[in-house]
Amino acid sequence: MKLFYVVLVILLFYNLGLTLYVFKINRRLKEFNQILLEIEKGQSKQKFLLKKNNRIDQVGFRVNSILYKYEKRIEESNIELEANKQLMTSLSHDVRTPMTTLIGYLDALDLKLVSSDKEEQYLRLAKEKAYDLKKYIEVLFEWFRINSDEEQLEIKAVDITEETRRIFLDWIPIIEEHRIGYNIEIPEKAIIVEIDEDCYMRAINSIVQNIFTHSKAANISITASEGNGKFRLEIGDDGIGIAKEDLNYIFERLYRCNKGRSGKGNGLGLNISKLLLEKMGGTISAFSEPGKGTVFCIEFSVIQR
Repeated sequence: MKLFYVVLVILLFYNLGLTLYVFKINRRLKEFNQILLEIEKGQSKQKFLLKKNNRIDQVGFRVNSILYKYEKRIEESNIELEANKQLMTSLSHDVRTPMTTLIGYLDALDLKLVSSDKEEQYLRLAKEKAYDLKKYIEVLFEWFRINSDEEQLEIKAVDITEETRRIFLDWIPIIEEHRIGYNIEIPEKAIIVEIDEDCYMRAINSIVQNIFTHSKAANISITASEGNGKFRLEIGDDGIGIAKEDLNYIFERLYRCNKGRSGKGNGLGLNISKLLLEKMGGTISAFSEPGKGTVFCIEFSVIQR
């Protein structure tokens, strides 16, 4: 008989403990459900308050982890959206200004508002603006193509010293035409890296064009070398340099240095160079001292033979 009462008491306590456990679980589930309802309404900042290391709270931990990732994606998306708005505002201004000037010259010619002795000058100015606009649109389309991953790279093993030499041989007549001194030091030995030759050429050309447009340099130096398993190309000038506060941002899209450097350009050239080089596994950095010049440094890993 005593055994019966003992068993009965045990069962009562068991049922009581089970009832309390179920009650706690139901209460936690209601809390979770309420939070999920708020999240469903867009309150993504809501999180589960985790109390114990049990299975229910393990589920909450997993959901919290998903929410943190979701929040991060929303934040990144908002940043990208704001950046794209700024991009479109800047681009519309950059296109509108030369377009308005071009139309102004053409209207003046069409309406005979220009004296005959100035017609040729207006026509020449209109042609220059048209070519500037064409060049800008080409750069713009290239930038969009790279960022939309439409750029199909043909990566292969290339003698980068020979490729670099070929690129700068094409630049020599232009450098001499601008009466700029130059010094080119590229080793004769082959250094093999994996690149897309066309992308590499476009990246280098954008950097050199940036020097012509902005630096006001009297001399340009090109030095290629190999060390520590890396090919290193330095493109330097003795121009006005880049201010310290600008140096960290020059590879960002649409960034333009405000002090000293030329107001020309579209703010996309160096960003295009960086994107192309990084797509090939390369890196680019810049060092500058105002009044003394700037050096752009490009590096690729060498294929060991």
